[in-house]
Amino acid sequence: MKSLHAFPALEVFDGAGVKIKRYIGTPHLRELDPFLLLDEIKSDKKEDFSAGFPDHPHRGFQTLTYVINGRIKHRDTAGNEGILKDGELQWMNAGKGVIHSEVPTPDTDRLWGFQLWLNNPSILKMSEPFYYTYKATPIELSERRKVINLATELIKDKGFYPLEYLHIELQEGEEFIYQPQARNNNFIALCEGQVVVNGKIFTGAVLIVFANKIKIEVLKPCFLLLGSAKPLGEPVVRYGPFVMNTQEEILQAIRDLKENKLT
Repeated sequence: MKSLHAFPALEVFDGAGVKIKRYIGTPHLRELDPFLLLDEIKSDKKEDFSAGFPDHPHRGFQTLTYVINGRIKHRDTAGNEGILKDGELQWMNAGKGVIHSEVPTPDTDRLWGFQLWLNNPSILKMSEPFYYTYKATPIELSERRKVINLATELIKDKGFYPLEYLHIELQEGEEFIYQPQARNNNFIALCEGQVVVNGKIFTGAVLIVFANKIKIEVLKPCFLLLGSAKPLGEPVVRYGPFVMNTQEEILQAIRDLKENKLT
């Protein structure tokens, strides 16, 4: 892949008819090892999101759900339950299997948030499910710049691999420079605004993949997410809510779901 490449985000419907914008997990970019999917929900129309994501299964990966505005209730068959609020994240390991639901609370009139799927290495595909809720950590806050850490020490201590995940807002005329670690896979989800990245102009909504140091120059006020992690380099076999290494493992997940053995 080129050192800098862009893929358009797509508007799709998922869950019980939720309107979302998908940056990773599209026909243009199926995955960016170890990133499997990146979705954005942003609307002040309740009909776009109120039905949410009723009970559905997962196996073989993790999710990072980030709520900027709104409230989402989570419940799963591992016995976890809670409400994500403004500025909070939920880190969930589906591991060997979990059935969960994610539904906005009735008092949520505006919802803005993201969900990132992270692949599990093969040796941890069938690990025990877990769930943590934590607050995003501001790094830099001003009228001109906002940089927030979405991968706290919790993930660094307990995660399956090092992850950098940043919420970045910049005003016109600002610059942001980022140097990824060697051999990492890296992305910028440009959700709003217009920027110049290493001399190329991009306008949201677009997913920019890069390999080396980048310089972002802002032409119009922008909002973006930046992610960086080392690839696992393992086979990826996907079937809806299951992500495993082989087709047989997928078929086993389907059997386990039908026989109520997933959790």
